Amino acid sequence: MNDTELEAWLVARFRTAPTPEPPPNLQAAVRDDQIRASSQAQSARPSRMWGLARPRRALGGMVALAFTLVLAAGLLAVVVIRPSQSTGPASPGIAWQPRIQVAGPGIIFGPYLATVGGRLYMVSTSSAADGTESTVVRSASDGKTWEQISAPGAFEKDGPRFFAQGISDDGKGGLIVVGGLPGGEAESIVPAAWHSTDGRTWARAQVGTPALARMSAVTARPGAIVAIGDGRVVVNSAATGADQSVNQMYAWFSSDGNAWSQVVLPDSSGFIPSAISSWGGGFAAIAQLDGITLSSSVWTSADGRTWQKSPQDFARFTPTAMAGFGGRLVAVGNHQDSQSTAAGFVPASWSSTDGRTWVESRASARQVATGFGDVAVVGATLVAIGANYMGQAAVTLQVGGPTPVPTPAANVWVSPDGTTWRLLTEDPSLIVGSYLNTHVAGLGTRAVVATYGEVYFGDLTP
Repeated sequence: MNDTELEAWLVARFRTAPTPEPPPNLQAAVRDDQIRASSQAQSARPSRMWGLARPRRALGGMVALAFTLVLAAGLLAVVVIRPSQSTGPASPGIAWQPRIQVAGPGIIFGPYLATVGGRLYMVSTSSAADGTESTVVRSASDGKTWEQISAPGAFEKDGPRFFAQGISDDGKGGLIVVGGLPGGEAESIVPAAWHSTDGRTWARAQVGTPALARMSAVTARPGAIVAIGDGRVVVNSAATGADQSVNQMYAWFSSDGNAWSQVVLPDSSGFIPSAISSWGGGFAAIAQLDGITLSSSVWTSADGRTWQKSPQDFARFTPTAMAGFGGRLVAVGNHQDSQSTAAGFVPASWSSTDGRTWVESRASARQVATGFGDVAVVGATLVAIGANYMGQAAVTLQVGGPTPVPTPAANVWVSPDGTTWRLLTEDPSLIVGSYLNTHVAGLGTRAVVATYGEVYFGDLTP
């Protein structure tokens, strides 16, 4: 059983809520593009499975970690431990409000969030019982009251089924949604981007690239919109002389959201993109090596057109998200120790003021095998969210057989600088389960968390 098969097997064991089966051609395309297809609604990082948000490979470290788990009675048993630890003072904190049901079951990509002009926007792709997919954009002025603003079929007007992978402002008050379309061949994906000035009417952009790939994340600053993505390319192996398929990363640039140009990221063969962000120095993207080697790298660009790879690699780090925080870049994810122990799977972040020299930080968590899932700027604070992503289906071994363990509440951290993290007091109502496709965004001093059809929101408390 290879890495991909083991990861898929773990997901099948850990996820419980079924979702409609996507059509075979989209399954094949997604599988070939390293977005792991699964018949479970809550399958997941980045790395990539159905329901994955930006592509997120949070299970990357868990593949190795799986070998340390306990096998009993033919079932994979995970011993969930809640170590007693201090979470520090209650302030600053977040006063979470009761969750809001925004969408029904069936989400397979998203929800992804963006804040534009004092409003929140959410995009997601869902699969209906008859196997058809639809992508919709919703909006809220307060994070509580959501309405669908995209017209029915707005992203399906060209026929092929579009699947969303990210949303961003366009640098001048409009919106960009990126993703992919099943290609004409059995296992191919075509990159796709959609532009809107108001979130209601959408036009498909001219991506203009020969590469069969998908756009997996997008960000912008005034005058420049940049997306990253990846696809499979055939190269000749120097070791064997035979052709082989490897992953290749790309960046797309647009000044207006309508016409795009593409470049290959230097030295990116074998990498899978995780996240992209704009910041004071331009743009930055982070990616993880495709395979069982846990290592990540960063690429930076001053203008979104010309890219350089950072000389510093992040060993045993699985990235999930990235944020620009003033003059600093912050990438979050998890660190896995070399022994692949459960206790060695911890929340970790890397920060930099120049995109080339990076400093690692780690944070405490309430459960083992917990990592940072996403991060956003909320007010003048960084807010990160994460969970024990095995928690929903975890069991403890007892005489007479395994016993289900209640799903633990999400872990929420705040940071004033991206280097020191404070774990906030547990809120039992904040449950994201094992759904890796959970995102956080800021609306002023309000934090908004979107997960599988549900939204939580809360204001920062002084």
